[in-house]
Amino acid sequence: MRPANDQGMRCETEHDSGHCITCGDEAVALRVLRVDEERGLALCQDASGERTTIEIALIPPVAAGDGLLAHAGTAIAPLSRDEVPA
Repeated sequence: MRPANDQGMRCETEHDSGHCITCGDEAVALRVLRVDEERGLALCQDASGERTTIEIALIPPVAAGDGLLAHAGTAIAPLSRDEVPA
């Protein structure tokens, strides 16, 4: 049974300056640099140049140059071309 207002059933970012109230993490826009399909991982870079490895099983296929929205080390959505960090 769901609460009447559906609060607590998903990340509520608008109430916490862009951070998930469940885990404190935030979704980050990333550009894919390299994909390891065998392991289901992508090496990515954010707008500041910081690199990180992201799990990509939820949104295949992923290719170098693609943009991803990542939360807690997992890609949660593809980004449109204009949203991909430089």
